[in-house]
Amino acid sequence: MTGTDESWVNKLNQHFVTPKHEKFYKKSRFGKPAFTVCHYALDVTYDSDGFIEKNQDTVPEEQLDVLLGTTNTFLKDVLKSSSAVQAKVSTENAPKRLALSQKKPTLGFIFKSSLISLMDTINSTNVHYIRCIKPNEAKRPWDFNPQMVLSQLRACGVLETIKISCAGFPTRWTFDEFASRYYLLVHSNYWSPMPGDIRGLSMEILKKTITEKDKYQVGLTKIFFRPGMVSYILSVVLIYSSWHI
Repeated sequence: MTGTDESWVNKLNQHFVTPKHEKFYKKSRFGKPAFTVCHYALDVTYDSDGFIEKNQDTVPEEQLDVLLGTTNTFLKDVLKSSSAVQAKVSTENAPKRLALSQKKPTLGFIFKSSLISLMDTINSTNVHYIRCIKPNEAKRPWDFNPQMVLSQLRACGVLETIKISCAGFPTRWTFDEFASRYYLLVHSNYWSPMPGDIRGLSMEILKKTITEKDKYQVGLTKIFFRPGMVSYILSVVLIYSSWHI
């Protein structure tokens, strides 16, 4: 990588400051060597000062030799995995990056190689994320900063996810599951269709328990509920049970 930080940002602007990318990328307003990536929850501005210099640095071989001499099995596995990733990427890109293969890998190249490996792993698996929220800057126990937690929830997209969930019908039950669980909420005269007209029995249960029709939707094979409606039906079951004790 050659040039300056400013020329690098100029190349980014030439490539991404287009109507196609305007929702994801913004040019710095004040002419600084910086750019903004528009994430779905929050815009993040990156300053390019020192970027090229930092990413042209190489990992000293002496440090690698010291690390490779460790007796810690975990650290050895990490170093072996890192070496395997670098070797794989270098082999795949050999025709295009013959000149780079003759040089020591830079930190930027190592980071790119690790990122490619990570994306390959993510694309080949079913990923589940655990969002960790910091309650305060000092990580003190029993110290809760509401504004700090709110900003993290907003940046992680949790609030948007809740809005989407509330606007839709996240809970769904088949007619068989719903009727077999809540048939006791209606008179036994309605039980006779079971298991024949299971849909009719389910509709009678809904009429008995939920008066607001916009709180659920009936499909061909399932019933779709708004958030909180299953808990509401459960509370009806508990009240009904208390009356008959």
